[in-house]
Formats: sequence, C-alpha cells, structure tokens
Amino acid sequence: MRATMFAIGVAISAWGLLLWGAFGYPIWLAGIIGLFNIILGAITPKSRKVDLQPEPSGAVKLVVDKVILRLGRLRFTFYELVFLDNKLVMKKLTSMGIIFLATGVSFALGGFFGGLTGWSVWEFLDQRKRDRIRDRNEFTSVARGDMEVPYESMSQVQLDGESLKMVVGGRPLVLRMAPEYPPLIARRVREVIPNQCWSHAWSQFYP
Repeated sequence: MRATMFAIGVAISAWGLLLWGAFGYPIWLAGIIGLFNIILGAITPKSRKVDLQPEPSGAVKLVVDKVILRLGRLRFTFYELVFLDNKLVMKKLTSMGIIFLATGVSFALGGFFGGLTGWSVWEFLDQRKRDRIRDRNEFTSVARGDMEVPYESMSQVQLDGESLKMVVGGRPLVLRMAPEYPPLIARRVREVIPNQCWSHAWSQFYP
C-alpha cells in the first residue's frame, strides 16, 4: 500500500466535506475523487527503490528506481536503472505525455483535488511498469524508450550526493536521484563499473 496516496484520498475527502459546508462545494465530487485516491493507494505496492540483490548469481547486479534524466530545460524522463555485468540499462517508466494528460483531465474535473489525483495516477502507472519489468524479467532487454550504456563507453563517472554523472560518447549524462540513494548504491556501483571509467576528481563517494 502507498501511504501517501491513501492519505491524499483521505485529505481530499475531509477538505471536500469542509468546503461543502462552507461554500457548497459538490460533496459527491470530492467523495469520488477521494475514494479513487484511496483505492489507488490501497492497490499500489510500495516501490523497492534500491534492490542490491535482484539476482545474486545472475547478470543483474543492482536496480535503482527511480531517477531523472534531464534532456533540456523543460524535457526530462524518468527511468529505472538496471546495472548488469557489462552495461547499464535504463528502463523508461511512464511517459510524461500520459502523465500530463491524466493530470490535465483530473484537474479539469476536480480542480486542485484533481491535480493531486494526477500524481496518484502517475505513481500507480509507474509501479505497474516496474512490476511488469520484474514479472516478465525484462531487466536485460531494451524496449522502445529504453537506453543502454555499455560500461566501456563511459568515462568521467562520478557519484555525488544527488546524482550519477558520466560522459558517454563525448556528451554528459546526469542521472538525478533521491538523496538517500547514493550512500546505498555507492559500493555496488563501484564494483560493477570498471575502475578506469571513474573520474579521479573529488567525489563524495569516491574511495
């Protein structure tokens, strides 16, 4: 269960009740939106975030979910990182177009409450994608929207307090992640990415 999504549903229902009493806000609309969030929260499993031993004796050495790859000022994509023996596979999560559509429709129907629901839908769809990757054992495959980066093509790799940085084909690649991730993954990432790929510049997690 996702406690945050569940709490959003409860909060929407409570605020809807208050707004109905004070301003005549349609209580049925707030109730439906709130219940929808509660259901999403109840059926959406908690993300594993970092899996250090997805396949102890297999090719998959580390799975990190989720990170942000910024492609431009207003363009960014969310990925699940899969570290294999010889390459990094970036599994694309839910398309931002779908997220904007879901949020826009929800906002049009329910205003601010609908906007919060858009976030819940996003988390639900992302988790379904993660579960499909795991259930179908698609860690090593590269589907449409995914990326793969052989370790041999990496250089100037750095892991700091909020991102994994590298140069691939002469272009910088910066993968932003939650602050609690780098300390958890530092040792394993150092093990799987060859030593010659790393930058010798100062880095918080460089030994």
